[in-house]
Amino acid sequence: MRWTILILLLLALPAVTGNAAAQDDPLARVRQAYPTATGEIEAIISDAESAGAPADALAAKALEGAAKGVPAERVVAALHQYSLRLRESVQLLGRERGASSIISGADALRRGVPAEQLRTMAMEHHGDLTVPLMVMGDLMEAGVPAGNAYRVVSRAMIQEHNHEEMLAIPGAVRQMMRAGQGPGPAADAVGQAIGSGQFHGAMHGPPVPPGSGPPDHANSERGKGKGKSSG
Repeated sequence: MRWTILILLLLALPAVTGNAAAQDDPLARVRQAYPTATGEIEAIISDAESAGAPADALAAKALEGAAKGVPAERVVAALHQYSLRLRESVQLLGRERGASSIISGADALRRGVPAEQLRTMAMEHHGDLTVPLMVMGDLMEAGVPAGNAYRVVSRAMIQEHNHEEMLAIPGAVRQMMRAGQGPGPAADAVGQAIGSGQFHGAMHGPPVPPGSGPPDHANSERGKGKGKSSG
């Protein structure tokens, strides 16, 4: 998620060095940063752009490499791989998606989100997918299976949770995991809390009404203790 946010910020920031033309043209800044690799970099960017990928995202990645002092050959290799992911994201989400959704889709693929999940999300949900795909990637990195991750994110989208609440989903899942739940059941529990209207960006107390979700071991033991008097 951090890389996607960085790319989106870089796209919004003006240059702080170079002449006036370079300030308005990310490619001009790339030429200044990597004069000996300009041809290779421009070819990668041009091919990606013709496939519907956002050219500025590739330029921003090259400039991020330049800021870190990454050699040209490594930047060219990284741009090639990033271009492939951007193209795949375009194919899965559709050319009509905004650049931020395409960038987030490429990052989700890098983080292990299956291509089929991106395709399904694009078919089932219209509009901007930037934040949902960020959350999917974060859940995958936490060890949540793809199906469970998609269900909880999709439920939040259907209920039109705002971005702040959606970005809190991975933290709530990790909270459940620290309490002893497995990654999949933890995501399902948060999903049930969303479905019942109990989730507002954090988990407080039981995630779902007793018996309606996968309880953890401690809750099961407490339930047994409470039931001793009845038989």
